[in-house]
Formats: sequence, structure tokens, C-alpha cells
Amino acid sequence: MNSKRRLYYPIKSEGLHYSVKGPTRLEFITRYPVLKKKKQSHSFQYLIILNGKDTVDVNHRYKVQKTIESVQHPKHKYTYSGNYFINLEKGVHTLELLKSNESKYPVLIRVNSKEFESLGKGNIVLTPMVHQSAVKLISNNKEVQYYECTSELPLQVKANGRKTLRIMNRLEFSDSMGQEESYRLRVREGVKIVGTYYFNTERSSASEIDGRADKVPGKWRSCEISVPNGKHVYSVEVADKGKAVLTRFILY
Repeated sequence: MNSKRRLYYPIKSEGLHYSVKGPTRLEFITRYPVLKKKKQSHSFQYLIILNGKDTVDVNHRYKVQKTIESVQHPKHKYTYSGNYFINLEKGVHTLELLKSNESKYPVLIRVNSKEFESLGKGNIVLTPMVHQSAVKLISNNKEVQYYECTSELPLQVKANGRKTLRIMNRLEFSDSMGQEESYRLRVREGVKIVGTYYFNTERSSASEIDGRADKVPGKWRSCEISVPNGKHVYSVEVADKGKAVLTRFILY
């Protein structure tokens, strides 16, 4: 793989089991094996079970990457990697990765853990290229501007690298939602999916959305994107229909 070797584990019928100490950000990097004669894109799936109760159904579809090979399986090629992210709060968490019945072959996976970084100095707050009016969120008597994002109304931001783009976000809770909810943000650059980020949050008792008495913001969550050298445009969308997320973009 461009002279680099990576160790992947197959998700078989018995699954893979992990115990992880938070707070941390987990990155699930997956590829799907296909026969060399197959050249079109392929879909593959797997399941993540958090702490024995929350089930995340991960779906990817990628083309075959010609430069990837395996010494152990010379008859196979492999897709481009699918990246999925989950933030874990403080404490010990259990993870179970299970095979999906929809996938013919075992999905190959490796898992990275990364600590949260402090922002430090020299931060730049980015404004989306096209957006509706900013939403004011009031927390501890302070006003902070967020931008609403949905599956139908994605947001685009320009970012110059080499930097890190942090996406601060809060789910908008409606009256019909429970005390806790999960949601996903999907980030693209052009047609390429940079990553899909999974969050679980609860209603915030210390914040409110100005002018929206029927909505309650969730506690804030965040994800980070490594921005390479040069100019980039990222599109951010909510991967769950019917949910709205307030977002704020910080480049550092």
C-alpha cells in the first residue's frame, strides 16, 4: 500500500470485542475484499454495539483501489477505505463489532484511538459559504452563533491547510424526542466522503436557542478533520433525515 503496511482484522461471525477508556475519539477504518476481476464499486456493512445497548449500522460504498494488495490473499483487491468516527465520553466503554448479513465477505477493519486536542491560539471561526441566518444560542449568559444543518440543507465551508477543522455541533431537540438522542454528520470533499461521525447527546439544561421556544439544544459535541496543504471546500450534512443540527466551524 504505497510501501506502507497496515494490519486489518476481519469481522467474522464471532465479532470483535474491545474495551476502551474515554474520553477519546475512535476512528473505524474499513475495506472490503473483492475478486480481482471485479472493478465496479461495492457496498459493505457492519454493526457497532456500544456498551451493550446502542447499535450503529454502518454502511459504505466504495470503488476498488488498484494500489492495495495483500500478501496473504493475492487473488483479491480491496476497496478504498471507509471511515467512521465515534466520540466516547469519560469512563470505560465496551465495543462489539459484528458482521452484517448483507455482506458476502468479512469486512476488514482497524481501529484508531485519538485524544481530544485543545484549540490553543490562532483560531479562525469560519462562516459557511451559503447559509440561512445564523442561529443564536445562549449559554451561561453568552451568545454564540451557530448555523443550522440538515440532510436537505448541507453547509459548505472553505478551509486552507495545513490545519485542523473542528466542527462544534448541537442537536436540536423537538418535543417529540426523548431525553437522549443519537445522530450522524457526514463530511464530503467533492464526491469523496471524508468521514461519517456518530454522536450521542442529551438535552442541555444550561443552554437555549434564541427565538425557538419549542426547541432545546443538546449538549455540544465535536469532530475534527485534518485539512491538507492547499485550498479545500468541505460539505457537511446530517445523515439522519428529520433531524437538524446546529454547527460551528473552527480552523486551528
